[in-house]
Amino acid sequence: MTDLGRSQLRAVIAQDWQATLVVFARGFLPHIHATFEVAAMLLRRRTLEPRPSRIFRVPMNEDAKVVEADFTRLLKMAGGRRTFGYVIRDPLPPGESLAFDRHDPAVLDRRTALSEFGRTVTLGDIFDLPASAIHPTHDRQLLHNDPTSGSVRVITGRDVRPNGIIAPPDEKTKWADVPLDPCLRPGDLLVRSIYQAHDRSGLVVAEVKAHDLPAVAGDTVIVLRPGTSLRPYELSFARQFLNTPLAKTLASYGGGARILRSALCELPVPQPDETLSSALIDLTRAAERLDEWRAEAVSLVESALAEEPQRARARLLRSGRLLRMRTEAAALLDDQGHAIRTRYPHPIAYRWRQVEAELSGEPSLHAYDAVLEAAEVLLSYTAIIAIVMARHAGVEISTVRGVRDKLAGGRAGPTFGDWVAVLTEVTGKKFKRLPNDQPLIEVRRMLAAKEMRDACARLAEHRNDRAHLRRGDLAELLPDAYAGLRVLLAGAEFLSDLRLVHLSSVRWDALRRSATVSLQELMGDHSVVPATVIEYPSNELERGSLYIMDAEGSLHLLRPFLIGRNCPTCTQWSTFHVDLTPQNSDVVLKSLEHGHTMNDDTMREPLRQVGLLPPE
Repeated sequence: MTDLGRSQLRAVIAQDWQATLVVFARGFLPHIHATFEVAAMLLRRRTLEPRPSRIFRVPMNEDAKVVEADFTRLLKMAGGRRTFGYVIRDPLPPGESLAFDRHDPAVLDRRTALSEFGRTVTLGDIFDLPASAIHPTHDRQLLHNDPTSGSVRVITGRDVRPNGIIAPPDEKTKWADVPLDPCLRPGDLLVRSIYQAHDRSGLVVAEVKAHDLPAVAGDTVIVLRPGTSLRPYELSFARQFLNTPLAKTLASYGGGARILRSALCELPVPQPDETLSSALIDLTRAAERLDEWRAEAVSLVESALAEEPQRARARLLRSGRLLRMRTEAAALLDDQGHAIRTRYPHPIAYRWRQVEAELSGEPSLHAYDAVLEAAEVLLSYTAIIAIVMARHAGVEISTVRGVRDKLAGGRAGPTFGDWVAVLTEVTGKKFKRLPNDQPLIEVRRMLAAKEMRDACARLAEHRNDRAHLRRGDLAELLPDAYAGLRVLLAGAEFLSDLRLVHLSSVRWDALRRSATVSLQELMGDHSVVPATVIEYPSNELERGSLYIMDAEGSLHLLRPFLIGRNCPTCTQWSTFHVDLTPQNSDVVLKSLEHGHTMNDDTMREPLRQVGLLPPE
């Protein structure tokens, strides 16, 4: 029966009857193979007030008492979901399928969550789905077993392999006498359309290569022809999604053992937003670069073995040295310490280098202090990014009021607890509602995980004990604090994509509507770095100020929250934040790198403008 026929039958039944209970199960009927799922349905006379419908799937290899208890609870529920079933409260339209996954709240939630990647489109929006060229019954007069007659191969579902390739022809392959017009093209994707109901893997997809041609599609595959506007990383992302179990679940909403071309055309497919697109492009480039290195190494060995041994030995040692250095440098990125020293913003990387130096010796209070100070610098820096993000979004962080009150009263400035409070608030509901393409939105996940919050709590306890002269066993305190710091640094890995930059010069060209910007990327534990020149499509830039450059290359002003200057105490480059605002005196700034302070008589008004001080 066709999908249309099934829908019409359901619509006829639904005129007088309502399915109030549907139970799916496999392997309980003696003459039906266990791979086939059977549905038992309870129909009740339709009433003016619709009843809830309960959908239940009996799991395989589960304790019978557990299943029975779950089923009993489901029968008493008016809505919601149990472990093995759920309740549909609202009446369904006539002809609507009751396939288990179609209305499962868990599946619907996962479908909704696809928007986290960016926009969601249907597969038919980005692919053409031409009809299969050959049907084994309707076109049987065109089919034969002779590959030498100038015919084209017919590719069927069995030829589409799970490893993403098309199997070579064999004795079971059919060939057809057809014109070349309906033939497949290089780059077409073939989706196997028949599957077993118990198979919980994703769709089986293979790409057509030039060596697979000429060929036409049989009726057990669906052809996906990428649209001309689809970029390579978008195509790769869509193909990877098709391989997921969720894609097959959504494509087979109507039940049955076959994926329908019409259902696949309407399949929701996530397409990456700008941030994710940038990451995918970088990943693609990285994969291509690694492939180049591998090919270079293989070619070096093969060519050297064809030479005279003495010359080959010298060339292998000389040319292989660069390849070895590349792999050693890449391997260092798997070392968390090296990644922090080289890829994290300068204030954090600098503090981490101090931690590593102190820990290289015997356990000491200097090492303990270095760990605690590094944690506070990490949290303060990240919280400041969160405040900047919130200003972009036009959303208030209420805990910033406490910081403002402290500064306005001339008391000590922001503390460890204040920074944690800011980062905790941006994990809340009003920030979860912000779109994923909101600038600097990555910061909202800093303390989203329980592991991160627990590490913060432990480090705060260490900080308070140290401040109040509570003494403990340093041999126990130091490793625990260090472990907490490493957890926080691992969770702050997103900071490596939010580059801290200092704009040393800005030159605006009104005719080109573009600014030529010279900047230093202050990433890693060294502050003396070469300048980079970029073109930027805005003249709202400040020479001498610090900015965050996000993954798309957009610049976000950090003044007056962070100021970059040479420290008057140690003469080293430093990143300062507001520490004190004494009455009738200059604002006091404190260095994240060294803890040194400096006075500034120009900062009070900018702090008022961003809400860190009340208006006069």
